[in-house]
Amino acid sequence: MAAQTQPKKNGLLLQSALLSISLVLTSAYAISATLPAMQKAIPGQSLASLESLATVPTFSVTVMVLLSSWIARKLGAKNTVALGLLLVGVAGIVPAFTTNYPTILVSRILLGAGFGVFNSLAVSLLSVFFSGEKKAQSIGFQSAFQSIGNAAMTFVAGWLLTINWHLSYLVYLIAFPILILFWFFVPQVKSMESTDQTGHKVQQHINLKVIGLALTMLAFICIQAGFNVRIPTIVVDAGYGTATGVSTWLSVTTLMGMLVGFSFGMLHKAIHQYVFMIGAACMALGNLLAAYSGNLWLTGIGTVLVVGIGPTLLGSYAFNRGTEVVEAGSATLATSILLVGCNVGGFCAPYVMSAIEGLVHSSTNVLIVFGLFSLAMTVILGVAGMRLHSAAHAAPAQ
Repeated sequence: MAAQTQPKKNGLLLQSALLSISLVLTSAYAISATLPAMQKAIPGQSLASLESLATVPTFSVTVMVLLSSWIARKLGAKNTVALGLLLVGVAGIVPAFTTNYPTILVSRILLGAGFGVFNSLAVSLLSVFFSGEKKAQSIGFQSAFQSIGNAAMTFVAGWLLTINWHLSYLVYLIAFPILILFWFFVPQVKSMESTDQTGHKVQQHINLKVIGLALTMLAFICIQAGFNVRIPTIVVDAGYGTATGVSTWLSVTTLMGMLVGFSFGMLHKAIHQYVFMIGAACMALGNLLAAYSGNLWLTGIGTVLVVGIGPTLLGSYAFNRGTEVVEAGSATLATSILLVGCNVGGFCAPYVMSAIEGLVHSSTNVLIVFGLFSLAMTVILGVAGMRLHSAAHAAPAQ
């Protein structure tokens, strides 16, 4: 692989610097608690238009993820990550200094662009510097770092909100020390492209395996996001809990996501491809538990499975596997396609929920549909896992 133009360095500082850029990747919603205060401070804007400030980064993330490979070829991987972090730091803090809605909206679009510029590189660079189980461990850590960053930034933004809503947006200043850490401890990567034996560049491309992984993640992230936004309403309408109680369980999912992310390397080493099946099984069990539950504890456990454990296992495996099933030098493009699948899944969740609810006539029944779909996927992924296992054991005999 041409991307490995320097010897691999497995030092703790290198790994920490590479993982640190993931701390800000899922922080678009960290400032959601500021929206009611903003509605009072910015008269003439509806709550819906203000809520779009939390969701609009998703659009620019998706666009820039698709362009990130091209940008990395032009600027180099290290410079591309630096550009993304600079955009996050500068655009992220703009609402701290203005109440002009169009200006804030543009800043949020640019914030998403910053995330999108280096989103795929946050994973593919791990494939440049690490391999084998060390790479699988690092990708699991990457998921955990996203959870840590989101939890920490949401907490700090909420604390700053008690002083002034403008101050909440200063949480994005964290991008600057991350930029410094990354710049000083991550070596230059001359190329993220592969070359043939004559030294000519080989164009990046993907295959059906990557597309299959992306579609699988699209479906499961759609289920995760739909469950996340609907479960408070289900609990409150059923009368066995409050939105605050559900919120407490949702905070537990962050902790579980971190723990699962940190343990992914060991789990992958032990059971390899069956991690994917277990992630799907968690989604199935969690949805069915929540659908048939009559108390907050069972629903809470279901929430942890669907929002925290299942997606972390599925995502960590998919991104690790995605860099293995493509030719050398195509890891960034493969990661980009997987990220697009995840973002599209999250974006489609409300519409999918609405369409299914129109057919089954209740939110609880939607969870049953999600659970049965996940159960079917568990079987499919289990069969696929057994085929991979058989192929791996047959390969040495060939």
